[in-house]
Amino acid sequence: MRLTRIRIAVTAGLLALSGTAAATALEIAPASAVSSPVVMVSCAGQGQVRPGSYDVGCTANELLRTLHWQTWRGTAYGNGVLKVDNCTPTCAQGKYINYPILTVLWRPVSWPGHPGRRYFSRLTWIFTGKRPAHARAAQTLTLPAR
Repeated sequence: MRLTRIRIAVTAGLLALSGTAAATALEIAPASAVSSPVVMVSCAGQGQVRPGSYDVGCTANELLRTLHWQTWRGTAYGNGVLKVDNCTPTCAQGKYINYPILTVLWRPVSWPGHPGRRYFSRLTWIFTGKRPAHARAAQTLTLPAR
């Protein structure tokens, strides 16, 4: 538990240092202010709460797996594994390499076509061990509403 709190604190610090909108990322809405939970939109356009996996880009080349969430409100903090296809010799024949990560979902916005619902529009992952040679220690992606 203590290690998880330390990881969350490090995550928040890295977000602040990386120049992202830390104030927005760390804003947590009171439970009473939100009628339904913020969702993460899947490739199929389905809203997911605390998903155990997620296909980044919907191409199966980068997959978030074994996701465990510590919080899920206006910001969601968790950890898991980023599986990256090495595409050697081709992506179809490639092997997945696992990289441990911390995850932060943030910037909830209105979900188009779903009145009164919000979805997380940003995903930040932070590598906690080895990482791909081309990757920075932390990366932020804009998530589509599909």
